[in-house]
Amino acid sequence: MYQLKVESTFSAAHAVRFSNGCAEPLHGHNWRLTVCVAKETLNECAMVVDFEELKKLTDGLVISKLDHANLNDIPAFKGNATCEAVAKWIYDELESPLKKLGVGIKLESVTLREARDCCVTYSTKNN
Repeated sequence: MYQLKVESTFSAAHAVRFSNGCAEPLHGHNWRLTVCVAKETLNECAMVVDFEELKKLTDGLVISKLDHANLNDIPAFKGNATCEAVAKWIYDELESPLKKLGVGIKLESVTLREARDCCVTYSTKNN
């Protein structure tokens, strides 16, 4: 199995609400996104997929919607834009369109880092 990863960055603000009713003040991060795809075989160019094609898809479908946004204003996050919620949303946004890049390409995981030492990985695999 081959795995290929691309990274993108975006700047966005959010404020997380906690179950006890407390909320963080609105604050921003320079987020780092890693998209990991996998495929059993290589294409006719001996690649899983061209890095630039995957990057263009990622930037067009998700980065363009998140960059310089208040994530809490995006309806998908229902006003609570946690790193977990954003990572799953990104996964869901990419999963189906990714199949257009080639036969057998599967989205393995999305890792979203909101700070140097804090990240979330979303995958549908049960490991």
